[in-house]
Amino acid sequence: MKSTSLTDGTLERFDCVVIVNDHSCYDWQEIVDKSQLLIDTRNATRYVKDLREKIINA
Repeated sequence: MKSTSLTDGTLERFDCVVIVNDHSCYDWQEIVDKSQLLIDTRNATRYVKDLREKIINA
Protein backbone atom coordinates (compact mmCIF):
# COMPACT_ATOMS: atom_id res chain seq x y z
CA MET A 1 0.00 0.00 0.00
CA LYS A 2 1.05 3.54 -0.62
CA SER A 3 -0.04 6.71 1.15
CA THR A 4 -1.24 9.55 -1.08
CA SER A 5 -1.54 13.20 -0.11
CA LEU A 6 -5.08 14.48 0.11
CA THR A 7 -5.14 17.28 -2.47
CA ASP A 8 -7.75 18.61 -4.89
CA GLY A 9 -5.89 17.03 -7.80
CA THR A 10 -5.66 13.67 -6.06
CA LEU A 11 -9.34 13.60 -5.19
CA GLU A 12 -10.37 14.53 -8.73
CA ARG A 13 -8.05 11.93 -10.28
CA PHE A 14 -9.54 8.85 -8.61
CA ASP A 15 -12.84 7.21 -9.53
CA CYS A 16 -13.75 6.60 -5.90
CA VAL A 17 -12.73 7.78 -2.43
CA VAL A 18 -13.34 5.53 0.59
CA ILE A 19 -13.58 6.93 4.11
CA VAL A 20 -12.36 4.39 6.65
CA ASN A 21 -11.66 6.77 9.57
CA ASP A 22 -13.75 9.68 10.80
CA HIS A 23 -11.08 12.26 11.63
CA SER A 24 -12.42 15.68 12.66
CA CYS A 25 -9.57 17.56 10.95
CA TYR A 26 -10.97 17.01 7.44
CA ASP A 27 -13.41 19.25 5.59
CA TRP A 28 -15.82 16.53 4.49
CA GLN A 29 -17.88 18.86 2.27
CA GLU A 30 -14.75 19.83 0.33
CA ILE A 31 -13.79 16.17 -0.06
CA VAL A 32 -17.27 15.36 -1.38
CA ASP A 33 -17.10 18.37 -3.72
CA LYS A 34 -13.81 17.19 -5.28
CA SER A 35 -14.58 13.44 -5.39
CA GLN A 36 -16.27 11.59 -8.23
CA LEU A 37 -17.83 9.06 -5.85
CA LEU A 38 -17.39 8.63 -2.11
CA ILE A 39 -17.99 5.53 0.00
CA ASP A 40 -18.38 6.47 3.65
CA THR A 41 -17.88 3.54 6.04
CA ARG A 42 -17.84 5.75 9.17
CA ASN A 43 -20.76 8.15 8.56
CA ALA A 44 -18.20 10.98 8.48
CA THR A 45 -20.29 12.86 5.91
CA ARG A 46 -23.48 12.87 8.00
CA TYR A 47 -23.50 16.69 8.15
CA VAL A 48 -22.67 17.22 4.48
CA LYS A 49 -25.68 18.85 2.82
CA ASP A 50 -24.63 19.28 -0.82
CA LEU A 51 -23.98 16.57 -3.42
CA ARG A 52 -25.41 13.76 -1.28
CA GLU A 53 -25.96 11.77 -4.50
CA LYS A 54 -22.17 11.22 -4.67
CA ILE A 55 -22.10 9.55 -1.24
CA ILE A 56 -22.69 5.88 -0.54
CA ASN A 57 -22.95 4.94 3.13
CA ALA A 58 -21.61 1.47 3.76
